[in-house]
Amino acid sequence: MSLFREDSALSRLNREGRIDDAPDDLLELLAVARRIAEASGGAFDATVQPLWRAWADAQREGRLPTREAIAAARALVDWRGVVVEGRRVRLARPGMGVTLNGIAQGWAADRVRAVLADHGIAHALVDAGEYAMRGRDREGLRWSLGLADPIDESRLMARLLADGRCVATSSNAQLRFTADGRHHHILDPRTGDSPPEVIGVTVAAPSGAVADALTKVFFIAGPGRAAALAREWGVDVLWVTGRGEWHATRGLDLRVG
Repeated sequence: MSLFREDSALSRLNREGRIDDAPDDLLELLAVARRIAEASGGAFDATVQPLWRAWADAQREGRLPTREAIAAARALVDWRGVVVEGRRVRLARPGMGVTLNGIAQGWAADRVRAVLADHGIAHALVDAGEYAMRGRDREGLRWSLGLADPIDESRLMARLLADGRCVATSSNAQLRFTADGRHHHILDPRTGDSPPEVIGVTVAAPSGAVADALTKVFFIAGPGRAAALAREWGVDVLWVTGRGEWHATRGLDLRVG
């Protein structure tokens, strides 16, 4: 699933437009990504890689991408264009590309937790970039996760007392295309740009893959729809607005101070 290893199955798919021997893990995660894309109306879309390339290429030249570059990249973004036929995966149009960076860390946390359970390990905290957990910490207390302020990551906004669900966080501080954080790695497939109203999202869900993917869905939905969307998906969410104000649904046990 790596975009950085030239020999990974995902890199071969993006380079050649098809692979005939996709491994089970990749097939499984592509299926999860497709279900979330369909259910979210395309707000989560693993084919945003051409948009990411457009922004990254422009950043290397010290500028923003042109409207024409964004439009050309958006024309290649469509989750329905990832065609799976048995073990064969192909991209419907030349130039398309898949990134699983928005879901693979949560999926990896799910897998690790399952392996630990198979080995009879009752208490563990898995950090695969996103979090999954079993049981309690060494003091017999609920696992506690610090939620960093996207504006100043050295400061914690709150502590989340976990309830056994997986926890995923995305923020504009993690990879920025511009110094002010307005343009960053979370891209709205509909506009080709970063959502303007939210700068951080944390989601608690039974599945790490779902929690991971939904952080992007909540980013794109904006603060006005966050609570209703959480009810629709059966998850809990904390979101941070561009002014640094945070709000959360009631199912999150948060401690401040």
